[in-house]
Formats: sequence, C-alpha cells, structure tokens
Amino acid sequence: MKILHIQAQLPAKTGSGVYFSNVIKGLQKKYDQACIYGCYPDFKYNLISEDKQFSVTFPNATCDFPLPGMSDVMPYQSTVYGEMTPEMIHNWQEVFKQALHQAIAEFQPDIIFCHHLWFLTSLVCQETDGIPIYAFCHGTDIRQANQHPDLFKKYVVGLNKLTHVFALSHPQVSQLYTLYGFSEKKITVIGGGFDPEIFYPGKKPNKDGIDLVYAGKISSAKGVFALAKVFDQISSQFPNATLHLIGNASAEADKILEPFLQNPQIKLYNVPNQKALADLYRKCDIFILPSYYEGLGLVAIEALACDLRVVVTTIPTLQEQLGQTVNDSNVITYVDLPRLRNQDEPINSDLPAFYQRLGNALEYQIKNVEQKISFPEEVKKSVLTNSWPQLIDHIEDVIKQ
Repeated sequence: MKILHIQAQLPAKTGSGVYFSNVIKGLQKKYDQACIYGCYPDFKYNLISEDKQFSVTFPNATCDFPLPGMSDVMPYQSTVYGEMTPEMIHNWQEVFKQALHQAIAEFQPDIIFCHHLWFLTSLVCQETDGIPIYAFCHGTDIRQANQHPDLFKKYVVGLNKLTHVFALSHPQVSQLYTLYGFSEKKITVIGGGFDPEIFYPGKKPNKDGIDLVYAGKISSAKGVFALAKVFDQISSQFPNATLHLIGNASAEADKILEPFLQNPQIKLYNVPNQKALADLYRKCDIFILPSYYEGLGLVAIEALACDLRVVVTTIPTLQEQLGQTVNDSNVITYVDLPRLRNQDEPINSDLPAFYQRLGNALEYQIKNVEQKISFPEEVKKSVLTNSWPQLIDHIEDVIKQ
C-alpha cells in the first residue's frame, strides 16, 4: 500500500509536526510513503527519500510571505492564518495544489493521510477523486475554526469526503460533530504517543542542583511568561534550582522575559532537535507545561517517559490519555486554569490565584525531588502504554477496515 502524508506546515518543531513524522516513522517498515509539507528555505527532512518529498518552501515566487502555522505563535517565523488576505490564501492554495497534483501523478497513492481539519485538508478533498482520505485532528484546527468562523465557513469545505477522522480524545468527538458534522462512526480516538527510541529513562546524573524544564513555543498562550514570573518569585527559597526555558523566542518574547532572565536561576536557550531535548530531559528533574490551551500536551508524556516529574495545567485530553494510575500518583501535579477568553487568554483578575497555584505545584514537586521520592514502577509501565508502536497498531486497524 502507498500512503501520501500531507501537512501544511513544518514536519517538526511543533506537536503536530512531530506527530506527522511519528506516523511516517511508525509505518515505514510496511508501506511505501511520500509526503507533502510546508517548510522554510534550507529545511532538510530525512524520514522519506527526497524523490518522494513534495515540499512547498515559503516564501516563494507565488507567496511572498513566511509559512503559515496553525498556532498564532510558532517556533519559527510564520504567517498567522487570521491575518491572511484573500489574495494570500488564493496564492497559498495554488502552490499546494501544484504540489498535490504532482505528488498524485508521480507517486499514485492508495490512501492519503491529512493533518489538521483546516485549509489544506479541504483543498485535498476538493482536488482528489477516488482516493480514500484519512484526517488527523490536532485541536489547533478546532481552535482556528472557533477563532475565525469567517475563514472556516469560506475555506474549510468538502470535508464530508473524508473516509475517517482520527481524534485526540473523547471530548473532541462532540466538537467534531458540532463543528464539522462528522458522525461518531466516522471518528476513532487514538490520542498521541511518544517515540520510545528517543524518550526513555536514563541514569540520573549525580548533582546537587534541581533542574526544571519547559520546552515548546515561547508565547503567552503557553504560559511561559507566567512560569518565569512565578519561578522568579519562589527561586530564592530554592537556591540550587534552575529553570531551563527551551524554545525559539521572538524579539517581543525576549523583551517580556528580559527582567526574569536577570535571575541567574532562569536560562533561555534552544536545542536543535528531539534527541537533544530528550538528552536534556534525562539530566533534569521536573517538567512544566503551564499552557492555557493544548490539543493534547504530548510533551508532558514525553517528559514522563524520561522519568521527569511533571507540573501541568489541567488538560482533560491529557488526563484521559494518561489514566488513573499516573493521574493519582505524586509524579504529576495538575494546576487549575484561570478563566479564559478566546480560548487561551487568561482573565487578569484570575491571574494572582493562578500564580499561587502554579507556585504551590512547583514547590511540591521540588520538595519531592529534594526528598528523593522514587518514581513508581506502576507509573512507568502505565506511561509506556502511550508509546507510538501501540498507536500505529490502532491506525492500521482502521485503514484495513
């Protein structure tokens, strides 16, 4: 069977980008595969041979703007969908149309996997006939649809042609029905997974300090500025603790973080890839995901797979996937969110109480590390059930039906 994988953005650096690549990696021993993706100049992708990659580089002769991304803040220079003019969208559609027709003509896929229920999946549905199309919902597509109903109504059409839809969680099923009209029979919940060849426990280094780490987009929606503020306030109580903020910060984000980076216990830098990130995790003790909005929060599962304790905002999809054994353990602490507007903007009057809850959670897990409380074996076993090999089996079951 020949599978064509399609995503409008980079197949790396974001949760959905990594997800896209993990699906390819999990299927590569059994299937012939090709891919279409958006990228920036000089991007190299080695999971699929170059002759089966139909990438669309931005900016290009037709589109004089950076690659659009499903989040308004991406870990690379990008264009915001909500700020695109009709002409920009038309030009964007044209370049992806060319890549799609070329890929179908040259590769002749038996099935197509599309990521995000947004512009490109709609385009694929309109431009192809006779090829089953399976789509993966990542949550950011639902968010874009809710934030930009005008764009959704105009440019996200024809999805009734989809053969099947993969969802991250059971709560997402009702959203898919309400927004897109998909019946439950057309949806399979598969969640997300971590790559056990990259994220695995290691021997903890002998050290006196305690290392906390956040990895992801450096943006307000991810709660990074709240985390820096709270850690700065409590750091004097834990002089041997260091907060590592891992990500690519824009000039604006740098300016917001500048006062907190005067604190020698807070460091901001980036790592080149997932392997380097996993190596860093194995040297750290606590992972924090203070995000105001997440489709799944897969990065928290990757951190757990490296035996890190986790502090994370209450993400129902993550709680559902991890299950009771992990959720009820002392390894993970959930922090209730403030009230939000526009899905990821906290209401200012709720922030002081949120900062207090986040600080309490950080202190609790730092003290667990200080007391050398062990990582329970039953938690490790439960986390392993969220690895990619299990998810790939589930995907294969669906496409073979």
